[in-house]
Amino acid sequence: MNRKTLIQQDGTIPFGFFENPIGTVNYLDFSLRSPFRELLPSAQREKQFVHFHFLGFASPKFIAGCSLSYAKGETTAFFYLFDRQSRQMIKRGCKARDGDIATITLNPDDGVSHISGKGMDVQFISDKKDRKKRLKVNFDGASVLNMEFSETTPSFDTLRLCTPTGPSGWTYCQKVAGIPAVGDITFDGQKYDLEEIGAFAHHDFTAGFLRRDTFWNWACITGQDASGRAIGLNLSNGVNETGFSENVLWVDGKREPAGLIFFDYDIEDLSRTWTISSDTQNLNLKFHPEGHYSAFNSTSSTPTDFTQLFGYFEGSFTLSDGSKIYLDKIAGFCERQYSVWW
Repeated sequence: MNRKTLIQQDGTIPFGFFENPIGTVNYLDFSLRSPFRELLPSAQREKQFVHFHFLGFASPKFIAGCSLSYAKGETTAFFYLFDRQSRQMIKRGCKARDGDIATITLNPDDGVSHISGKGMDVQFISDKKDRKKRLKVNFDGASVLNMEFSETTPSFDTLRLCTPTGPSGWTYCQKVAGIPAVGDITFDGQKYDLEEIGAFAHHDFTAGFLRRDTFWNWACITGQDASGRAIGLNLSNGVNETGFSENVLWVDGKREPAGLIFFDYDIEDLSRTWTISSDTQNLNLKFHPEGHYSAFNSTSSTPTDFTQLFGYFEGSFTLSDGSKIYLDKIAGFCERQYSVWW
């Protein structure tokens, strides 16, 4: 049965995996407590809540990423489009100011998120009827990306997971990767059809009361293997690891667990090759960065050190039935993030 809201009537939240849509993340109804179990006023719920959508696509020629986020009482967006052959990139970001459009839906399957400012306009539209998602990005009135994907055609086993976070918080994530994208992009004055360039979409909806200072590594693969199977991979450590794990692999939309994940990389130079492995030894990957998008501020009261790299993966993954998936230069993302949210 589909839920209408995530938080229950008694102010508590259920943990674990959800097979059906969870409805609205009604975070203001959650009974948020201090680390010493004291019930906090509603103003603290607004202050401490973190929410973002990150989505885009990867293909043999282009990689794109777009974020719409609410944290620290601010609504922000960024977008980049990277040409893997020429190594050129277009990017833009904005923080909503008074008078700007700043709306982010709290329902991962329904509603409209719209952020507009500084000549940048981003709209992300979710339709619950057929679980269809659409992302539109304009720069200075001109279309840059018009992308659409559906979680029903083809049928897709969406990841929905809520885990305890810290002494009193929680994190809900909903993710897809390795799902065909349709639409078009415009780069350097030329329009490209997403289906023709072999684009595969990904979407990460995350919301909750995260640790005040949060660190994570993350990897995402979205594309096809050599045999033409749609491959998606979502790997992380640092957040959703309490009792359950968000680490999963999709093959043609079917999901299976990927174990606990270890990221090994050069802290002095994130652009060097990363090694990613699992505790079960079923997964062994090398990630080769081609470019990055980053934000760094160590002097603010809410500092951040964020680097999202994009490039390609090589390696293998052993499925639960003993068969192996071989990855040969399949595109995707790796990320290192540290943030103090409030």
